[in-house]
Amino acid sequence: MRVRCAGHGFFQRQSVSLRLGVRAYGWSLLLAACVCPVAAQAPANFAAVELGRSRDCVGILARVERLNAQLAPFAERSQRLLAIGQAVTLEEREVMDSLRSSDPVEARVHAWFVADGQLAQQYVASRTPALIEQRSVAKDSVEAMLRAELEGLQAGADSVLASTGTLGQEAGNCSGAVFIRPAVLESCQSVESPVCEAARDSARVADFRFVDSADVLWGLQELRAWSAPGALQVSSTGQLGGARTVGLTRAANVVVTLAFGPRLRRRANLTSSETTHTTALIDSLGFGGSHPEVLFTPSLAVQATLPTALGGETRYVLHFGTPEEADILWAADAGTGAPIEGMIDLGPAQLSKLQAGEPLALTALRPTSTGANEPVYSIELTSLNQEPAVGTLIAYMAAQLGSDLAQLIPPAPAQPPSPSPR
Repeated sequence: MRVRCAGHGFFQRQSVSLRLGVRAYGWSLLLAACVCPVAAQAPANFAAVELGRSRDCVGILARVERLNAQLAPFAERSQRLLAIGQAVTLEEREVMDSLRSSDPVEARVHAWFVADGQLAQQYVASRTPALIEQRSVAKDSVEAMLRAELEGLQAGADSVLASTGTLGQEAGNCSGAVFIRPAVLESCQSVESPVCEAARDSARVADFRFVDSADVLWGLQELRAWSAPGALQVSSTGQLGGARTVGLTRAANVVVTLAFGPRLRRRANLTSSETTHTTALIDSLGFGGSHPEVLFTPSLAVQATLPTALGGETRYVLHFGTPEEADILWAADAGTGAPIEGMIDLGPAQLSKLQAGEPLALTALRPTSTGANEPVYSIELTSLNQEPAVGTLIAYMAAQLGSDLAQLIPPAPAQPPSPSPR
């Protein structure tokens, strides 16, 4: 198995397979509560952005429902063939009774089970080695047929998805959103959508969440505690995972995710300057860098659903402390049309603050006439369980991570020195 560790991305993007995967209902939380607004007054563009989102998502979610109906036969068929393929691999003959003779693929699988059973009986009677090879070839043929059928289904589903254009990106703007009910109802007068029935019945516990105004939405903040970290491990796809803790904060429909853990990079992919800087940082933290191929640094990844500037801001900063006396870790441009994201290697002082449970904040800044920057709004990010989760990972990085890396990514054998010419 090839282990991939470059960057050790904390936010792995999952490929779409047969379903668009859009979820439009409420966010799953460990803690949800209305708390003090992120700013006393909503930013100037906030109401327009959220009213537009609520109106647009009525039609978008209707298109998603139609798409999912188109993809459902592909998904159902692929799930059935995957189950049959598993039965073939394990030679579980019990599946034979459920195979449909009217389906050419399933009929062939049934015929293979019958023929394989006969070959097995012949082998028991004669112990002829050629029968083992015959069984193996026949099984490989059936498994290849099933793989080809699944690939054809995936191609068909991909073709349907491709025909939707930007729907996947548009639907992401609606996934998990809290909608403004009057704006939804306005759009529902001309478009029927899964969200409409829920919006019309305010007493119904629905898959969608609503507020009555943009002002109420701006005052909504929800927190998820930092998750309990585990050890570094290799997934079935060959990716390194684990060894991280994640905390999430929602302010209105802005979702900010922080992930802390080791950032893994292969030495071969670093410049000499990067290697020198990274080694110095590791040494200053006392973590060591004994693996000959991989270096790791304690890092913080950030993502925020802020494609549009809400109040004329031009920059976002992630920081400790108040906006007026901020210890800034990272900055990003506003209004890019995409979620913001970044990765920050943490030095001793920043790591100490994070481990102590000091909360982080994301602040939007706009320039003033004097050339300075002023805060437009600031979102204080969750610090629930931050101290123990971060502390556990720091201890793991200092004591155990190096050994785990050596096991998961065994260093290449040292090359013997070239013989010197005589």
